[in-house]
Amino acid sequence: MAFGMMNSGTAPIAIEFGVGSLKALQLTPGDPPTLVAAACIETPEDVRRDHDARLAYQCENVGKLLKNSGFKGKKVICSIPAPFTLVQHIQVQKSEGLNMADQVMSHLQSQLHCDPTRVVVRHVEVGEVSRAGGSRTEVICFAVARDMVMRIMNALRASKFEVIGLHSEHIALARAFDHVTKRASDSELTSMYLDLGVGTTKIVLAHGRDIVFAKTIHVAGVDLDTSIARELKCDLAEARARRLAMGRDMPAPTKPKQAPATIGSMSKSAADEAPAEGESVAVIEDRRVGATAVGMTAPVRTDDDAIEKPLEGPTSALAAEVSMCLRYHERLFPDHPVGRAVFVGGEARDLALCQRIAKLLRVPAQIADPLTCVEKTGKEPMRHIDLGAPQPGWTVPFGLSFSPRNL
Repeated sequence: MAFGMMNSGTAPIAIEFGVGSLKALQLTPGDPPTLVAAACIETPEDVRRDHDARLAYQCENVGKLLKNSGFKGKKVICSIPAPFTLVQHIQVQKSEGLNMADQVMSHLQSQLHCDPTRVVVRHVEVGEVSRAGGSRTEVICFAVARDMVMRIMNALRASKFEVIGLHSEHIALARAFDHVTKRASDSELTSMYLDLGVGTTKIVLAHGRDIVFAKTIHVAGVDLDTSIARELKCDLAEARARRLAMGRDMPAPTKPKQAPATIGSMSKSAADEAPAEGESVAVIEDRRVGATAVGMTAPVRTDDDAIEKPLEGPTSALAAEVSMCLRYHERLFPDHPVGRAVFVGGEARDLALCQRIAKLLRVPAQIADPLTCVEKTGKEPMRHIDLGAPQPGWTVPFGLSFSPRNL
């Protein structure tokens, strides 16, 4: 494995302002990287669905989190919360005398009818596409209100920290897997990364390391819990607890040197327990994704049949949204079929949910825990995180640790 990380001085602290929690992670460069510290603060239930109130709560507490959890240095690199980020694909006709950034801004200005000085825009060029007999450039735009960015930066500056990078969660998600798509031949591998969060689901499609599609889907864990709570007439906390209990059979993380098993190479006892043909979900065997927590090789066992029915609607809606993304990608790249789906995010702990989505999409799937790549002694400062259990929800801060400085 090869890890790319900024090597000048102390490594920055990676911070994710997530819906479910505020997370901070610091790694020391190396192959493998080593853990310095990790900490998080769970979002109070009463502000999880109020994005503005949640961000205010996190900005108020981020300084305390960083100062009291064993982190070193004052440089931080952050993700922009997905609910505040507009992610949009556009096709631009290149014009002489205008750079791509100006053309993207002009396009968004005409669509959003906003003052461009009030928006921060980043873009990724996907490539040339044919349209109406001509050639255009497919571009992914990431736009966020400048005021929202300043709220985060001012909160960190007030606590004497220096922000050296800001990235969308989608970019960080892709960067988390750079170390397993490092070979030239990996450009032929199309990976779909699905970040199942509390408030949103992020999807990124990549050819090797190159991002070719990104979108935020507004169907996520809170929608599943709301459906259960409505059916069972209970509160969201109880609904969430009962749903996540269905993922209690999720196996421990596979160590980096071990290869995940496939349906075809399961042991006899595991094969005997596998679901009937056509109902199982394959796990792909690929040394490029050795650092994963692997599930989906056996049926999920649960005695909570009462929550199965209310989950069908939102799960189907989520799978339908993902299917539309796959069809868009197929139109752009008919010769690049998706080879694997990689589930991450805090809701990926719900093994049953990942299995349902993978079955609906009919794509070989894994659950990934990038933190299994990190070397640790067990003595590092850690706050509200158990690295003895799978932690797919820490993929974004892990990816931020390998993202470039851009401020």
